[in-house]
Amino acid sequence: MNETTYEISARHYSDRAAERLAGADRWLLPILTTLSSRPGARALDVGCAVGTNSVYLAKQGYEVTGLDFSRRMLGAARTACRETGLDNPPTFVLQDFCSWVPEAEPFDLVLATAFVHLFPEPLDRTITDALLSHVAPGGSAIISTTVEANHSQALRSKHEEGPGPGQPLSDLRWRNHYTRDSFRNLVTEASVSRPGGVWSVEEHVSRDPGRPQKFWSDMVVTRIG
Repeated sequence: MNETTYEISARHYSDRAAERLAGADRWLLPILTTLSSRPGARALDVGCAVGTNSVYLAKQGYEVTGLDFSRRMLGAARTACRETGLDNPPTFVLQDFCSWVPEAEPFDLVLATAFVHLFPEPLDRTITDALLSHVAPGGSAIISTTVEANHSQALRSKHEEGPGPGQPLSDLRWRNHYTRDSFRNLVTEASVSRPGGVWSVEEHVSRDPGRPQKFWSDMVVTRIG
């Protein structure tokens, strides 16, 4: 992943935080209500950026760890978190997920929104396996991406209007555009091959509230035993 891309995008993410927080009521809350969670359940927000989903999960009563490799993103996340006045603020960790080794037990919830699609094949499968490895027995992972009519992958601009003047490469990142079938197959195959226990997989599809022409596939993977 191109770290510079996310360093320069922190302000853009922060400007949209209120919109994203409101959007979580429409897509994330309905999923959370289907999960069995105990008071003080532990959640991991992978690629948490400016912490919007981390804050949302904390408001739902989770003890949240937000993980991101961008120092500027996490700086914005900590600032936003202080402004909420939460009694149970998320803990933010500056770390690349690919090399992260958690000190605590697995999590009751692992959330990875717009994360797996940042990795080329077959590394996306490795990342999906790693996400599921952090789910505790009885816990769930929510792995989300936008879906397209055709599957493609390439280096693309983070912003649809393209890189700004004087920064032709800093705005680029790898982007895997999945179809519903290809993304569902990726997550399902990873869950089926997990050693030990039984996993269930359920897909939720929602329209992007800010861009109604885009759809999200939210794969909910639950570790039954």
